[in-house]
Amino acid sequence: MLPVVTAAIAVLLLLNCALIQWSHRLPYYKKLEQIRIAQNPNLLFVGNSLLDHHVNETAFEQAAAAHGANWIALNSALGASLAPEQRLLFQYAETCHPTITTVVIGFYDFQLTDTDHSHVADLVGNRIIGVDHRFPLSETAAAYNFGMISRAELELVRSVPMAAYRANAWKDVEILRRRMAAVGMPQVAINSMGRVDDFTALEADSTQRFDEEAQTFLAAPERFNVSFEAILAEARQANMHVVLLAMPMSPYHLKRFYSRPSWSAYFSALKRLASTRNIQIVDASTWMPDESDFADHLHLSPQAVSEFSMRLGISLAHAEIPQAKQSAAIHSPS
Repeated sequence: MLPVVTAAIAVLLLLNCALIQWSHRLPYYKKLEQIRIAQNPNLLFVGNSLLDHHVNETAFEQAAAAHGANWIALNSALGASLAPEQRLLFQYAETCHPTITTVVIGFYDFQLTDTDHSHVADLVGNRIIGVDHRFPLSETAAAYNFGMISRAELELVRSVPMAAYRANAWKDVEILRRRMAAVGMPQVAINSMGRVDDFTALEADSTQRFDEEAQTFLAAPERFNVSFEAILAEARQANMHVVLLAMPMSPYHLKRFYSRPSWSAYFSALKRLASTRNIQIVDASTWMPDESDFADHLHLSPQAVSEFSMRLGISLAHAEIPQAKQSAAIHSPS
């Protein structure tokens, strides 16, 4: 009996070690490495898939430089992340790079004010960043507002890679299942990120639900959500300039949701709140007017990314961001 138990333990240990190495190819891990090795960035992008791989940093920097601003951009945005993960990524970038003077937070709909109700079981996919050991347990627990029981559960998951990466391993099985199920079936619409239909869940399921979310904030429009309040507080403490970037939306999304009185009221309240904190808002929601500019209702097409990036670079170059001019002076040849 003892040899069987010993062998089982050995197999489990080997499997856990293999999963740790396997996790290094996951998008969240690559994002952390990208942040770590960046060279002296002075501008940080924060957001989700609308910014992740949807900013051409070279086009952005070149357009800004042509208008007198010397940005060195670092994109910490991560697809399928929510506010707590974006908070952790911001903190990691800030720790790695004290050279950052400006943070640009991309958002759409109610991301800045939605309340987070995450549980440890929700930390799968790219959200597994909350399990990564680069973040102290106390820091992660604070980001998710975990109580004593959830914190103990998180500590257990962090110590057992098989538990931490369970859903990520299943992803490959799901991809294989979909490929097999598609044999002999009509082709479904896909883009660079996967099935277009998979991203419909990122929009409100009805205009009524959209209106309700707007009203939730309008009933008490004095604060952003906990994660973004933390980001703003830390940015202020580090003397960073903050820009809130309303991301480009497709004509479909603009017509269905942003044309509603609830959005006008919400966005006006959001601007007032930002104004009280001396935070700039750049409204890029109408910058890309054609459906062909979008891969789905929310994400820019690869062809539109460069155009958006150049326009954003010019817009921020003309914004009242003194750090940009200072950086340009510091980096300009004598």
